[in-house]
Amino acid sequence: MSTTHDHGRHGAKQPNRFDPARAAKLDDPSRFDYLPPAKIAELLAAPAGACVIDFGTGTGTFAIDLAMRRPDLEIVALDEQPEMLEMLRAKPASAQLKNLKPVLNDALGEYREKADRILAINVLHELGDEALSGLVELLKPNGLVLIVDWRADVERPVGPPRDHVYDAGEARKRIEGFGLKAEREEMLPYHYVLLARRS
Repeated sequence: MSTTHDHGRHGAKQPNRFDPARAAKLDDPSRFDYLPPAKIAELLAAPAGACVIDFGTGTGTFAIDLAMRRPDLEIVALDEQPEMLEMLRAKPASAQLKNLKPVLNDALGEYREKADRILAINVLHELGDEALSGLVELLKPNGLVLIVDWRADVERPVGPPRDHVYDAGEARKRIEGFGLKAEREEMLPYHYVLLARRS
């Protein structure tokens, strides 16, 4: 999933942004075997009525699921690539969800310090320093971000090469350099999970 333009990729571990031509992978139901949406919603633990930004939403698979699961939430599905958001809008479920709003990165300023929670699935390794700083600025004071990204320490049949992603320790060090404090860490089969608070 993509969140930062190529010219702003300084600090990103992944050399190239996600190619929309590979977007079908984002909707492959087999993803839920190792990244269950119910588990993601549980870890996010969004309070009632919260504003949740799905940062680098891609085709909106997890944003749509969360919006259906939690109609009380305001879900902002954010991505830099218009092609991705068009795919999201084309899904029948997305049109029926009143609490889901697809938004291009150009509108980031409107959401500064508005997010109670940020969901960042498979994006940290793609984020340049500028984009990561922008993510942090979206959080309300004391807001939380749930980072779920590919593990570098396990062999995986899916996902980017291991040298294009972080291990959990590297990820924690990187986000803490941008004003986030990791409060919880968990391991899934192919992903690490960090829940971090804006400090």
